[in-house]
Amino acid sequence: MQELRQFIAKEYCFKCQGCCRFAEQAGAWAPRLLEEEKSRVAPLRRSLLLLANPQGDGFLCQFFDTRGNKCKIYAIRPFECGLYPFLLNRRQGRVYLSVDVKCPFIKEKGRIGEYNGYVQYLNGYFKDPDILYTLKRNPQVIQSYEDALDIFELRL
Repeated sequence: MQELRQFIAKEYCFKCQGCCRFAEQAGAWAPRLLEEEKSRVAPLRRSLLLLANPQGDGFLCQFFDTRGNKCKIYAIRPFECGLYPFLLNRRQGRVYLSVDVKCPFIKEKGRIGEYNGYVQYLNGYFKDPDILYTLKRNPQVIQSYEDALDIFELRL
């Protein structure tokens, strides 16, 4: 699968206190792996393992280093993690590229020009037949996100 260009600089991500933390162990926000990622990222599992947060409520990704606020596998992180704050969102039988408007980067630094340029990049990315085929084979990465803003519909 074609590598996805990152929208948010990792330096910003590593300062954030939002990602890699989840209210529910199996909710829509819990990352799911593409079939081709399973052997590389989390062998013998269908998804990433979320562990109870030892310092409070909720769950943490098994690869999240709380001391350094970093992803231990950032260089090979799953597709969904690299796509964020953009999401593959299922609504009423359709699939949309959406954005999590609660993402601090989108709120603070999501400059219109950069944002629009990246959305155009994603529009082209999701027209690639190989990408669309991968998504059709991996419906588990398409979830229903209620608090996300739909940007465009994907033709799966």
